[in-house]
Amino acid sequence: MKNWPFSPRRIRRELALIAALNLLCYLLFSHWQLFEHLDDWLHSHPAKQIGDVLLIGLTMTASMSLFAFRRLRESHALLKVLRRQAESDEATGLSNRRHANRTLQQETERSQRSERPFSVLLIDIDHFKTINDSYGHPIGDQVLRGFAKLLRQSARQLDTAVRWGGEEFLLICPETGQEGALQLANRLAERVRGHAFACERPVTISVGVAALRRDDTPESLIQRADACLYQAKQAGRDRCVSAAKAENEG
Repeated sequence: MKNWPFSPRRIRRELALIAALNLLCYLLFSHWQLFEHLDDWLHSHPAKQIGDVLLIGLTMTASMSLFAFRRLRESHALLKVLRRQAESDEATGLSNRRHANRTLQQETERSQRSERPFSVLLIDIDHFKTINDSYGHPIGDQVLRGFAKLLRQSARQLDTAVRWGGEEFLLICPETGQEGALQLANRLAERVRGHAFACERPVTISVGVAALRRDDTPESLIQRADACLYQAKQAGRDRCVSAAKAENEG
């Protein structure tokens, strides 16, 4: 995240600033001979008092170091929680659109650089508005969570499952060509048909599949997947359409 308050870059910058301030203090102490004045003061007092001062300094240093270490651990834990919340959809637990956009950009660049395949599945739950209208929004939310669970189970470890918005979902599939992505989409659609959701009616999905081309951007890749999804809906829903199939039929 660009302006993340506890980013590693900001922490490194602040550590560099602390080091610079300590160096400046050392140079000023040397310039004004404050070390000599401190040494004279210490030698002008009994050894017992000097020992007390050193003991207090040592215990204060240890206490402040422990305090700083504990606060650093707490800040790190808080950072992980905040980042997870910022990148997750609250209702389904999947990645949200913000995280998806960054992942799409990274995978597009990686795929074009390494010339490895990369595909996306854009998924829509068929007639979801009817489910909400017939059974109510609480049941609709349960259907969304149930589908999100199936999507996570169907995805591989390297895939990213995303709630794209409303009843639309996205599966980002690195190292996957058009044919492999279409097979994955069909397996997912089959699992959805056979799953017992919270509503009493059958639930199906429509899927648009697109594989990255050499001249693609994340936006153009999603646009082609969206065009395939639109064609799947127009053809009667409950089906998967790939970009290659859509172009052949066109």
